[in-house]
Amino acid sequence: MPNETNAMKVDSEKIKNVLRHHHELTRQIHNQLLDIRKKIDEVEQQAIEMASYPKIDLSIEGRGSGEHKDLADVYLKYQKLVRTQERELTDEIIALTVNAEGIHRLYLCFQSLTGEEYNIINRIYVKGELYKSVEKDSGLNHRVFEERRKQAILDIQQLYESDLSNKQIVNLRKDNTFSREKKEKGKKEYQQISLADIDWNFECIGDGGKDGVIK
Repeated sequence: MPNETNAMKVDSEKIKNVLRHHHELTRQIHNQLLDIRKKIDEVEQQAIEMASYPKIDLSIEGRGSGEHKDLADVYLKYQKLVRTQERELTDEIIALTVNAEGIHRLYLCFQSLTGEEYNIINRIYVKGELYKSVEKDSGLNHRVFEERRKQAILDIQQLYESDLSNKQIVNLRKDNTFSREKKEKGKKEYQQISLADIDWNFECIGDGGKDGVIK
């Protein structure tokens, strides 16, 4: 995926956890970012106040030792502390932003699923329905159902780790949805044609065949 070194790492358990708690995780990150922003504002204000303090000149004769030097040391340590806090808070914002981007991308990958795979993952992990209930409603035997579930999770991970951009993933879902709808439409038309042929054949048989002759 783009910027892979800074991306949120995922496996099957991470995927399931994000799908189960997508909204809560997004809200939590949002609140954490707001809190950190407030802390940064406070630290920046401290830095401004420190800059307004009169500078301590240790070069003045007789001022390089004793209490004056101790005060200068404390002042320098406090300056270093403020700079460290700013750097650490900035790093925390970057880490949270990476997680937020990863959660968003992963959810887009989930939404790119179509058909039975989408229904299985959506009902089990997003809606939190019982596994047995979803399996029963699918009409699939346990082996096939489990294969579909595992494959869907794997598809999400592979798409997440791909080089596709988020926009391309969104477009992929649109293409998949269009293909699925087109396929379903074709299937319905085929079924309608088949039923019409059956009706026509019965009529022909009833009339002695299309030409009045039973063949």
